[in-house]
Amino acid sequence: MDPGAENILENKMKIIFILGFVCVWSLSLNAQAPSENAEGVVSFLSSQNTYVKYKSTAGLLIGDTLYTSSNSQLIPALIIKNLSSSSVVCSTIGSVKFNVNDKIIAKRRLENKKAEETKPTKNESFTDAIDTNKVTEKVKLKTPFKQNISGGISISSFSNFSKTSAHKSQVINYSLAFNVNSIANSKFSFESNILFRQEDGQWSNTQKNIFNSLKIYNLGFNYEFSKNSYVFLGRKINPNMANIGVIDGLQVEKSFKNLYIGGILGSRPHYLDYGYNFNLLQYGAYIGLNLQGAKRNMQNSIAILEQTNNSKTDRRFLSFQHSSSLIKNIQMFYTLELDLYKVVNEHKQNTVTMTNTYFSLRYRPFRRLTLSGTYDSRKNIVYYETYKNYLNTLIESEARQGYGIQANLNIAKNIYIGIKGGYRFQKKDQTPTRNAYMFFTHNNLFKSQISTTLSATLLETVYLKGNVYSLRLSRGFISERMNLGLGYSYVSYNILHAELPLIQHIADVNISTEIIRKLYLSINFESDFEKSNQFHKLYLQLRKRF
Repeated sequence: MDPGAENILENKMKIIFILGFVCVWSLSLNAQAPSENAEGVVSFLSSQNTYVKYKSTAGLLIGDTLYTSSNSQLIPALIIKNLSSSSVVCSTIGSVKFNVNDKIIAKRRLENKKAEETKPTKNESFTDAIDTNKVTEKVKLKTPFKQNISGGISISSFSNFSKTSAHKSQVINYSLAFNVNSIANSKFSFESNILFRQEDGQWSNTQKNIFNSLKIYNLGFNYEFSKNSYVFLGRKINPNMANIGVIDGLQVEKSFKNLYIGGILGSRPHYLDYGYNFNLLQYGAYIGLNLQGAKRNMQNSIAILEQTNNSKTDRRFLSFQHSSSLIKNIQMFYTLELDLYKVVNEHKQNTVTMTNTYFSLRYRPFRRLTLSGTYDSRKNIVYYETYKNYLNTLIESEARQGYGIQANLNIAKNIYIGIKGGYRFQKKDQTPTRNAYMFFTHNNLFKSQISTTLSATLLETVYLKGNVYSLRLSRGFISERMNLGLGYSYVSYNILHAELPLIQHIADVNISTEIIRKLYLSINFESDFEKSNQFHKLYLQLRKRF
């Protein structure tokens, strides 16, 4: 293609993307009331339900969708079936699997308190509008800061061993999540999420550098000036700039009804060991609009960030994020990253290059059917100072693109089927990556309360072609305080240039139980049936919530 025509085409694409997210931003005028993201944790798992605990379920309703966070994106995962003042009972969307203490995010409605206290709705009487529950809420508002301690501690062991000469290995993980909201009923809060990994034969590496084993995901103090503004000092992911990962330093935010603004000043973790590296200074700001009504919501945010290495610009970029459910039964999520800086032949340039974009759409035409699709396009992100010795291998303009589709159908009571497919490619790839996953689940087979799942995974890459077929059975006991699961998988892989295909028969058994209140034990054992080369895996976990 002619270079002039290519530049014109590139400029048109930039204009289209910029106009696109400006138009999406302008649509937010149709929303009504604000919302906030509330973080909870999985507190218990049964064969049919997932239980999630929050500080409060105010602003949540039966039928609401809950989300998990993956690669800085909110992914629908659970549907609320019932709720109390601090917990919700949910059904999963598709075949998503959870563990106790997994983080679950809810979009909680922020109601207009003044309107509720002074004006009854059309469907309630004046007496209902001033009932004792709402009077109690008013009393609570006089003391908005009340200490609350939550978290958990666990120890887990993962072992690999076999009847062959292969090296046996064991990894022990110690984890701690400890959060104190409103310390001593003050405006100060503390939060932490820390993991220490101990691996056989690796203690010398830990002695050389503690961060080879110690991973700090969250650690710091928060101070609330008011319900609308806060400052945080320490390590934390900012949900409005989640694409940059954790931030070590200072974060501030101020909201004005539906509008919020914020900024960060700190550093990035070390790119090799996730430890602290204050030479990797970064700073930036963001602005957003968060609107939510009873049935419609929208959130938009724009952020700009400068990342440095020893005071030299490493990366400068702008990001846009949008999520909404403006149309009935449709949820949309969109992100866009534009890099604003590059170095070519040691010459600095201020240019606009689209590096990453991600779009997902979820449609629920009726209660039993959920359809979703995704599009992902990303180029190599280049940090010009950190990787300056490898620029020739990192810089490439061609994007890797991927599509995904998924459908989940509740055929009848306790019967679910689903299919999920993916396609990822790059022009230079000889063989695109394709994958498909299908499942059938019956949660009460032969009225035995046994949950049964049949699944098949088909995979094709440039290196291999393979199929995995699985059968899983699980059942809850002792009022769902114990769960027993059994599984079998048939694995068949044809690996490129291998003489023979890889065939495996794998069985596993898992038990999870609440020993005493808030103390849980999980055991999982997996083994294959190969006569000559048997491999075994054992996973143990003991965890205590508080």
